[in-house]
Amino acid sequence: MPQNTRRDFIKTAAFLAATPLFPPLFAQSAGTAAAKPPSPAQQLGLTPRWRNYMASLKGKGLLGILPVLAAPEGDISHLGFPVATQLSDGRAVVVFHRAEGGHILAGRLTERPMPSGRYAITSDDLLAWHPADPFTARNRLGPPDGMHCVGAALKADGKERVVALATGVPKQVYVSDDRGETWRAVDGALAGKLDGAAHCGPRLIQHPEFGLVAALGQQKNPSARRNWLVRSLDAGETWEQRVWVNTAHARSVEPAVATWGDGHMVMISREYVQDFALNEEGYYCHTQHVYRHTKGAPFSEVSFTTARTNIAGNPAFGFDCHDTADVSYNPVTKRIECLHSHRRGGGEGRTGKTDDKNPANRVNTLNLWSISPDELLAGSSTWRFECTLVERQGYSRNSERDGMHPGGTIIDLKRKQQHIFIYAGWRRKPCSIFRLSRTLDTPALADAWRKARLA
Repeated sequence: MPQNTRRDFIKTAAFLAATPLFPPLFAQSAGTAAAKPPSPAQQLGLTPRWRNYMASLKGKGLLGILPVLAAPEGDISHLGFPVATQLSDGRAVVVFHRAEGGHILAGRLTERPMPSGRYAITSDDLLAWHPADPFTARNRLGPPDGMHCVGAALKADGKERVVALATGVPKQVYVSDDRGETWRAVDGALAGKLDGAAHCGPRLIQHPEFGLVAALGQQKNPSARRNWLVRSLDAGETWEQRVWVNTAHARSVEPAVATWGDGHMVMISREYVQDFALNEEGYYCHTQHVYRHTKGAPFSEVSFTTARTNIAGNPAFGFDCHDTADVSYNPVTKRIECLHSHRRGGGEGRTGKTDDKNPANRVNTLNLWSISPDELLAGSSTWRFECTLVERQGYSRNSERDGMHPGGTIIDLKRKQQHIFIYAGWRRKPCSIFRLSRTLDTPALADAWRKARLA
């Protein structure tokens, strides 16, 4: 195991041991009215059995979790929607939002008081994050409204650039030519494009022929079936869009996109059309969109085939049962893998179909699914459940918990790990950002999970 990986998991054990299993939401001293803000471990809120499971993995190099950025004390600061990319020299860049007052309330996020905004932090070892005070104009990427994605591309001079796309009001592109330290807006880059498009997905991928590619979801018209791709061949300066109509009556949002092989692509989306999302067993499922690429095929003719997957959530909450997903190609297993954020239930077999009244059974989870690329291209939409990565106390997106939004992960070939950035806390109380790192040896991770689940 690499030294930096071993250090990661030692720190994870120390982080988990630092807080009691059942900490109060706000600790209060006798005779005082002052409340102590919840710690990052309390915001994460792992279930007791999950803390024990994580502790049992110490030294195995399979799964670890650490805080990245804690919500500032004194304010209800919602640090959310973290997405990441990794440069060729190993530097990680994470873009996220800070929203004062909590998760999205009535009205646009652009109306939030400063220091609300979209910000970036960087790290060369995934442990120390810079700048020390990230909430300055130097690394602010506009208001926090809407979703965002981030990626990297080479400029014409051969130098690497970080590119971020934000789909608030207005939709905007930002670039950094100093490895994520400072940013500038590319004004007008998306002018006249994406009319009616909703939130972007969390990934900005590098396609072997199309350049930088981002995916966007349906317009808000309930009868619409459109999806969008935008691409840039000049590292974010100019963009071209592709719009097509789904092959099924689906209205998908926040599409996570991945590419593999010669340039095939898959998107996993949250689904807004209930009649399409509900499977034969009555579970509410994610939607997939698959594109088979032929070398030399023009971007202007890209079109995806739409199908309902078996990546299931609790139907009692409709489309709100899922958060934004992530999808990527695992170069170790050579399978396509999906990170499924289930806001109101467990993984496969523990999904649930009702609002469970027993607080002990109310959990929100992050789950791992996979499928063979050949099966995907052949038309299959049946994914294999691998394991659960995180189990938190309480349902998410109700009056209490919030998180996790795992989109925009890093596939780290040097460490043979996937780095997943999530946020966790409450909708009307502080939320912080965490890094979950797991081995790319998915069979080993799934085997450890199954053994712990059967114990």
